[in-house]
Amino acid sequence: MPKPLRLNHICYLMLNFFTANTISEAICLIIAIICLISDHDLTWRIMIPYLLITCVAEFLGIYIGRQNHWVYNLFIIFEAGFTNFIFARLLNKYTNSNFLIAVGISLFVISYFYEILIHGFFKYNNITFTIISVEFVLYSLYYYYLLLKDGDYIVLKYSPAFWWVAGTLFFYFAVTACNLFDDELYSVMVTPKHHLTYFIFKILNIILYSCWSYSFICKKWLTKTSQS
Repeated sequence: MPKPLRLNHICYLMLNFFTANTISEAICLIIAIICLISDHDLTWRIMIPYLLITCVAEFLGIYIGRQNHWVYNLFIIFEAGFTNFIFARLLNKYTNSNFLIAVGISLFVISYFYEILIHGFFKYNNITFTIISVEFVLYSLYYYYLLLKDGDYIVLKYSPAFWWVAGTLFFYFAVTACNLFDDELYSVMVTPKHHLTYFIFKILNIILYSCWSYSFICKKWLTKTSQS
């Protein structure tokens, strides 16, 4: 009897920890390490520690269970800081974006501490996440606007920045739309235990990390091409 119970316990842990989210994040991290570990550009090399933090936060959140909001409240600081940093580097290639990024960071800081004061650290900062989601959508659209205005010819299917921004735009735009219609989506039950939003977010995560993984492969390919 003990052996089947032990096997059932292992299966239970695997089903909980190895989800669509954690698998897509882990694969993206592995691809980032392979493609970017020796890259000379900090903009891309910083993806590795960020994705590592993302994986740790995801596994820790699953391990803790329902009382895990403090984990994601802590993680959102890294999410906002990392994404603002990357957009600053990408946008500054075309224009001085320091003021725009500073405004975005300021809004994040004000909203973050406001929510902490209102409901404490153990309830998720949903308003703050919505604010940074809107910011990242606007950053993405601004980046594409600058890209269209730029006179340099770029093969988009091989452009690392294009695909990284594409994944970011798609993810945060869809998340913002889901937040706006949260009540309606939450009321649609796909399975007895899971509502529609649950599956939408899993699909969005897969799309995000697929685009990012492809952007890392493009960066590696471009680096090899420039060196040969």
